[in-house]
Amino acid sequence: MFVMPLIASCSLRRITLFSGLMIAASFSSAVAPLEATFILGMDIQGQRLNLYEGCAEGHVTCDDMLLVAPDLGQLLQTKLLNERLDKSPYAIKLYPAKTKHSLCKDGVTPCGFQGYTFEGEDFNGFIEPSNNELYVASNWTTDSGTFSYKENATYLPLASQVGLINDRYKSSDQELNDSYRGIRDEVRRLYGKKMESSLRQEQVEWIKQRSKDCGADVKHQPRTQAEKVCFIQQNDTREQAWFLWID
Repeated sequence: MFVMPLIASCSLRRITLFSGLMIAASFSSAVAPLEATFILGMDIQGQRLNLYEGCAEGHVTCDDMLLVAPDLGQLLQTKLLNERLDKSPYAIKLYPAKTKHSLCKDGVTPCGFQGYTFEGEDFNGFIEPSNNELYVASNWTTDSGTFSYKENATYLPLASQVGLINDRYKSSDQELNDSYRGIRDEVRRLYGKKMESSLRQEQVEWIKQRSKDCGADVKHQPRTQAEKVCFIQQNDTREQAWFLWID
């Protein structure tokens, strides 16, 4: 007589977990998107992609992998149209992944490591570490795209650990504002109000571009975890560029 409550309790926990992770696609991989299984971070056009591995240490091949990323189908269409499709947020999706190797002369034994393959509902893809490139191809059309990525060892989770992302975003936003005010005051002191006005206008245009690249609401604020991660990355790059105004 305790079977039904147990099933109901497990179902509730499962629903809560999926809602908390913002899972937008089903997947068969057993590996969990946790820092302990994180092996590769990729930054592509302001978007972060994380690759996870669930195989035991010392393996040659691995089929238990997971790519966690903003909707790569939307990213592909955005590239093809050279603009954002709409103002909806990039949903976080989970893509089953595995290693890819060339075969030895016997045609069976895996030899040279080539990269990682992954599958989406409407497309498949390949990550090529040797060239730092990610390739996405539609399963239904001839559409495809190749994206260059920058490898990033800093762990910024796209699923779970919402508090960590919120804290990092809050700190990044505060540091950006403090840095901007300091550079603006220094530019005004060294070059006058006209140059300060130019810096202010450039900052406004940068904020608009950041919203276009990352996604944001009408007030240029991030709406999702994926967009907050993108803001963190963009903010770090922006702070480095300001010092050119002083030089």
